[in-house]
Amino acid sequence: MDREADVRLVRQVLDGDGRAEAELLDRLLPHLRSVARATLANPADVDDAVQVALMRVLEGLSGFRGDASLVRWARRVAAHACLRQREQNVRRLRLVELGADEDAMAGPTPEARLGEGLPRHVAEYLEQLPAVQREVLVLRHVLDHSVAEVAELVGAPIDTVKSRLLYARRAVRALIRRDEALASQRGRAEA
Repeated sequence: MDREADVRLVRQVLDGDGRAEAELLDRLLPHLRSVARATLANPADVDDAVQVALMRVLEGLSGFRGDASLVRWARRVAAHACLRQREQNVRRLRLVELGADEDAMAGPTPEARLGEGLPRHVAEYLEQLPAVQREVLVLRHVLDHSVAEVAELVGAPIDTVKSRLLYARRAVRALIRRDEALASQRGRAEA
């Protein structure tokens, strides 16, 4: 769908067209979910972030100008919602560490397989990264934001984002090489 069609669809939704709203939701929900799944490990957090992102998208439709595609704009809104969700999780974790209600935090669960041909799920590698590195790596390489957009989304200077990306890529490559070497050793030992 081109940007003019996106703007028309948004206008129809703002005018109260129910079919246009259903079309908008059908188009955007899968993208909002993919952003949340790629950014957050806990499925409960994913659902919460998708709901918040959807509310933000609907609230912000009047400001959609068509500078980017509707999907790209909505993914950006979802990324913001996921970053806020992660920040809330960090605050809750600090409360738990200080002796607050431990039931407030649910442990992360494994994600569905994101990459073929790797020794483990991509999500397992991402979980081993510091949060700031995981965040920029997902925003840049999974959600395809430019480095400048990632910097804006996370509120960090561009050079900081570039540094985090560099270290994140190195760390993931090292983890994959380690797993491949271990698998190779096991294969030789079994032979």
